[in-house]
Amino acid sequence: MRELQLGNSSNWEIIHNANVSAVILSKEGGGYKSVPIPEISIAVLLDVFVLAVRVSTIVPEGRTWRFAGHIKQSVSTGISAFDNQDASFNTKRPLFLDKINLVLYPKISTNYSVSIKLPDWFENAGVAVWRYTGIDQDADLTRIEAKIDAL
Repeated sequence: MRELQLGNSSNWEIIHNANVSAVILSKEGGGYKSVPIPEISIAVLLDVFVLAVRVSTIVPEGRTWRFAGHIKQSVSTGISAFDNQDASFNTKRPLFLDKINLVLYPKISTNYSVSIKLPDWFENAGVAVWRYTGIDQDADLTRIEAKIDAL
């Protein structure tokens, strides 16, 4: 069982906090079209496997939006193909609007990066990402190691 101290606010460090906007293009004859916000790469190489993410946006009056996009994890594999050395996991984790989304990744690599894809209909958004800096240990492994040490 994984043990974390999530409730201690000093165990969290903000690593990304930005507002983004779609490009708005005028249409001939009036009105506008928005170009979707591109995928947001979080420009920090991560070595901890617990993140918190919050996405906010202005929801049009009369609408109810709950979905805020996906977060995707990428790791470096050393395989070089098509000028890219990163592999992405097929599993994208959903994010919920105006909630702090807790993201727990398995420890399979020494470091990784993440990116966030917002829904195409968002015209603006605030995106904040925190990394967990507290204790992250496997209680079962600790118990087994203690038994081995006792032998």
